[in-house]
Amino acid sequence: MKIPIIVIGAQWGDEGKGKIIDFLSKSADYVVRFNGGNNAGHTVVLKSEKYPLSLLPSGVLRRKKLLISQGVVINPKVLITEINFFQNKGIVPSLTIDKRVNLVMPYHQLLDAATEEAKGDKKVGSLKLGIGYCYEDRNNRYGIRLEDLLNPQAFKRKLEEEFELKKRRIEKVFKMKVTLNKDEIYQEYLKYGTFLKSYIGDVSLIVTKYINKKQFLFEGAHGTFLDGNFGTYPFTTAVNTISGSVFPYVGFPPQKLNIIAVVKAYTTRVGGGPFPTELFDDSGIRLQEKGIEFGTVSKRKRRCGWLDFPMLKYAHRLNGFTSIAITKLDVLSGLPEIKIAYNYRINGSIVDEFPSNLPDIKKIDINYEIFKGWKEDIVKIRKYTDLPKNCRIYLQAIEKELKIPISYISVGAERSAIIQK
Repeated sequence: MKIPIIVIGAQWGDEGKGKIIDFLSKSADYVVRFNGGNNAGHTVVLKSEKYPLSLLPSGVLRRKKLLISQGVVINPKVLITEINFFQNKGIVPSLTIDKRVNLVMPYHQLLDAATEEAKGDKKVGSLKLGIGYCYEDRNNRYGIRLEDLLNPQAFKRKLEEEFELKKRRIEKVFKMKVTLNKDEIYQEYLKYGTFLKSYIGDVSLIVTKYINKKQFLFEGAHGTFLDGNFGTYPFTTAVNTISGSVFPYVGFPPQKLNIIAVVKAYTTRVGGGPFPTELFDDSGIRLQEKGIEFGTVSKRKRRCGWLDFPMLKYAHRLNGFTSIAITKLDVLSGLPEIKIAYNYRINGSIVDEFPSNLPDIKKIDINYEIFKGWKEDIVKIRKYTDLPKNCRIYLQAIEKELKIPISYISVGAERSAIIQK
């Protein structure tokens, strides 16, 4: 019996999941994107060329069967652009999109932008892509689904109802003039439906039918600490990002999973929100520059800090990780010393797990363990035993404290720069 694999970011996203998924997809039959929208992206580097992905599963470069489940929300224009990009590269995606997928509409993006501006200095860092408002409609049973585009009359009726509601909300509450044209949206989305018609199917049915017969690789978006329930709320996404959400987001029975935690060798975060180990000195600037820390979708600079064990312990409790994939280890090369947050002190008490509320997070004092760095360039190393001694000591400390084995180590941007331990 095949055990499904799920790849989950253990931090605030941007851990390098795309590369790990691309590597693991070599032995997969199906690669399934199961949450988020085009506000989350992965990048795979092949022969120095970057392939940015925001909706297509990262198995596309291996020409695997790709599935997008109903837990994802889709901006059809963005998805079609990605499909055309790969077709122009000579790669025709073998893709099935669940008919139940909800669609991001132009008024969702307007609402997103209006709400973020209205928050003033309390902005949460939304990319204003409308993802959260698409999920809001889905949860309130107002959403327009992919299958609606195949029924022009039903789609027109839904659009007319929703457009007027959103128009009044934007204009009355946020005092913004809505210049969108309902009829133009209708015609535009009908064209999207025509293009995507051949890709529409029942992903839940496919997965349930083959889950123990074929090798499935489930691709998580974002990271554990952006989970809408268990992340650093309200600086989170609108969806669940932890491993257990794969079952309702895809639609198959709960069962044993091989859950791989993708952990960047240090910590980064895009946008606002708490970040206990954030660096404001030359070390932080160095990590940002050497790690080329810019968001795949947002293009914003990522805040950088040291690895954080309380974070990772909390992520492990929520996800049940079976192994770890360490990424961007090469970025640490050349640092004279490297730190890891071993625990926190809050109001005089030692805390081993990340707190759930913002007031406690603001009170954190960190107890760091300091490690000697290594000068060697490790980009071309492909055997664990060939890594510098101090590098191996650093990795062994991670395994010992988290009690989870490290299975994969990324030592460079290229897809081949991975050590399988």
